[in-house]
Amino acid sequence: MAKGRELAVVAKRLKKEGFSNEALKRGFSNANTASKLEGVVRGEVLAGLEQRGANSVPSYNQMWVEWFADVEPTLQEGPSRRRPRAIHELHISPVLGERPINEIRRREVFNLLNPLFKDKPVTAGHALGHINKVFERAIVQEFCENNPTPPRSNFPKRITKKKHHGTLPAERLPDLWRWIQETGASDSAKLAILTAMVTAHRVGVVVRLEWDHLDEGTGVWTVPERTDKSTKGRMKSGREYSLRLPDGLLEQLYHLRPNSTGKYVFESPMTTGHLSENAVLSILKRFDPELTTHGFRNSIKEFCRKTDPPVPDHIADAFCDHSLKGLDASYRRFDTTKERDELAERLHSFISDNT
Repeated sequence: MAKGRELAVVAKRLKKEGFSNEALKRGFSNANTASKLEGVVRGEVLAGLEQRGANSVPSYNQMWVEWFADVEPTLQEGPSRRRPRAIHELHISPVLGERPINEIRRREVFNLLNPLFKDKPVTAGHALGHINKVFERAIVQEFCENNPTPPRSNFPKRITKKKHHGTLPAERLPDLWRWIQETGASDSAKLAILTAMVTAHRVGVVVRLEWDHLDEGTGVWTVPERTDKSTKGRMKSGREYSLRLPDGLLEQLYHLRPNSTGKYVFESPMTTGHLSENAVLSILKRFDPELTTHGFRNSIKEFCRKTDPPVPDHIADAFCDHSLKGLDASYRRFDTTKERDELAERLHSFISDNT
């Protein structure tokens, strides 16, 4: 029993250090003590390196490919997956890519990132994190002993003015809806924008609304939870989200049903699928070149604070499917369905009754 416990302790430590299950299995097959298990597992790695010769140490590019292969499936399909690859190919690989991972020095990493922090601090911050993780992986695989990634404090601090999404003062939401109705846009596009204004959903969620997601009896629109990292049209949080749509909006949406030929509520007049996000955005740009659909979410938060009676921030955050923070996260755990439904009704009345 004691010997078994010693073997288990060593095996767990080796596993944490990055040795594979296959290496551990081979170790258990050839060892009957904890010290021999460790020697066999570590010896197999070293023997394998020797068999591959002097050039067995991988390059930075090779280590990055191995690291990203593990990370990529955990990232949401889209910009979250494209960004690490673009940063690697544009900024890191041309400088460090072909260098053996164990020969790269801290000065080289610093010289690579220092000008990037001055010019593109956000990109540089991502690059710094990626490089650090690649070297940590190389260390646990015993390709190098030290991580040459400098800490963030070594780089210049640049105060940059954040560029927010183009938004619209809350009191102008009725003006926008009035203007949209006077355009030559399709009914589908007009109602997609109204739905975004009333629900605070991101445009990618709105344009992918399916008839099956609408309960005709209750008027509740349920966005299914995300079960993978590739399906689009789900909440950013990945959670299931339900909201009862205002009666006036539901009536308008169901007017689209007789002409519907597919599963989507907001069908494209040009294709067999749903409206594209860019088609909706192009309409908004004609009203205000700076406006974005994401900016509606800020407009709605502003409406919540200015309306009488005001809507509490935690209800507005739940309406936008934001994760609560601080004390709200600890104590605001009750169901907000009723309050969110009422807010959608108030928004619809405010936007449509003022046109």
